Amino acid sequence: MTSTPRVPALLLALLLAGCASGSSIVPRRAAAAAQPWEIAPSAYPSQRLYRVQYQGPEGRASFKLTLYLERPAQFRMQAADVLGRRLWALQVDAQDRALWLDHRQRTYCWADSASGLTLVPLSRLPLISLPRLLLGRLPVAPAADLRWREDRLSFLDRRGRTWVGTLAAGQPQRWSLLEAEEPIAWWQRVGRGRPAAVFSDRRGQQQVRWEEVVSEPLASPLAPEAAPPGYRQDACPQVAG
Repeated sequence: MTSTPRVPALLLALLLAGCASGSSIVPRRAAAAAQPWEIAPSAYPSQRLYRVQYQGPEGRASFKLTLYLERPAQFRMQAADVLGRRLWALQVDAQDRALWLDHRQRTYCWADSASGLTLVPLSRLPLISLPRLLLGRLPVAPAADLRWREDRLSFLDRRGRTWVGTLAAGQPQRWSLLEAEEPIAWWQRVGRGRPAAVFSDRRGQQQVRWEEVVSEPLASPLAPEAAPPGYRQDACPQVAG
């Protein structure tokens, strides 16, 4: 697990000092393009294969992750080990319902797409945020106090938490989620080849690295997912706080 970065707190101080008037400042060029927290229409419908490395309280693991993205809030994710054996799947449908399948335990559960599940070994963020996380966007949209000057921005989400980030040509390069001015989660784009990133969550003691291997158009609309026969329904463990 990497150490807590010191840059975000300094970045927050610079942002607040530069925007002391309290008004939101958004570069004009951002109005016509996808905002840093939005998935551009050109990115979907698509299917993408990722190579993932996970480190957390359970240990280390490597797996393949496929994202089937029909719309920004309608998607399916499937994980398999290096031998191709199914590990888990997650689908979020047009009704904001999320179905989690654990293929190893042969269990499933239903949740709201706005919730976070401790089962998902990618983040403790809301499930609806996961495609944005994988695609290198800010996971949540501003709810208040958006401050944006050129390559730096900060804002409050709907829970009143502070997000700070840096951009290059309008694309997020790194961001941090702060509580009491201390980063509790952070993300950074890495490498110069295929799209790749690293995400760390201090609360869950998790770190995830991923690299996009293949990206292509989605072949057909997503069919409704259902629990396979013989799977036992269980309660979805929610992320607290």
